[in-house]
Amino acid sequence: MTVEHPRRLLDPGPVRLAGRLQPRFVYAADLDLVPRVKKDFLDPLPLASAQVSVHAGMSARKELRQFHELARDLGVMLNSHVLEHRDDRKDDPIRSLRETGAFGPDLLMNHAIHLTDEEIALTGAHDVRVAHCPLSNMRLASGIMPRPALHRHGVRAGLGHDGGTNDTSDMFNVMKAAVGLQRARHEDASIHPTIPAVLRMATLGGAECIGMADRVGSLTPGKRADVVVLDPGTLNFAPRFDWTSQIVLNGQPPNVSEVFVDGHLRKHRGRLVHVDPSRVVHEAERAAARVRGAA
Repeated sequence: MTVEHPRRLLDPGPVRLAGRLQPRFVYAADLDLVPRVKKDFLDPLPLASAQVSVHAGMSARKELRQFHELARDLGVMLNSHVLEHRDDRKDDPIRSLRETGAFGPDLLMNHAIHLTDEEIALTGAHDVRVAHCPLSNMRLASGIMPRPALHRHGVRAGLGHDGGTNDTSDMFNVMKAAVGLQRARHEDASIHPTIPAVLRMATLGGAECIGMADRVGSLTPGKRADVVVLDPGTLNFAPRFDWTSQIVLNGQPPNVSEVFVDGHLRKHRGRLVHVDPSRVVHEAERAAARVRGAA
């Protein structure tokens, strides 16, 4: 669940939720709607999670403070697209987050591209988390996250799609782009993220960024059994000698043979279990048409 700026849409999030009813606009007076949505639609689902999404900017400090307090009361993280584009600088989003008390470990900043050196240092000092969406940033001509500088200041980062429909929903591609963009920009093959580092960003790093590292992100006793099994005998993995590099640089979705979610088998021998793909596609097209019609 995401909750945008009060002048924007309340969007239950097509990536995290299977469907939605009708889009609607939410204003500050409707703050009580957010906990109701969480309680009625998300809490009954053991695999669902929520964040409160906000527009960060000096022009919306009052609303930002209200939604930050709401997220804190609900025990969920705050989520905001921050400095994705150069024009976002005009509303000084980092200052607004700091002045409202939202700039801390319970904040996930998406994109975080056009940060100043001072803002990068502050992000690390306050343990703010960031989501790196390289495929989206390239498609939208937004720029390149200063990931090496953020890393030097200890900023924790995960990988994101931003818009899975437009950006292939392929985490292997996201990993390749995260490595390749920095290497091309800095002309340095050793620049962060290294290949092992980007694999961590795609797994445990992402779990850290959404406050779920105690439950998911690694194969650890006591955590949920989320497992992706790759078939090592495929042509694109041969010859096999450096498994980490093979996964990041050569991996493709067809290499995934088994998927377990919370210990339950969801994909077996390359095929989804108990899922009719044609029906899913049909329902997605119907939902998209309904949203387009309402908009």
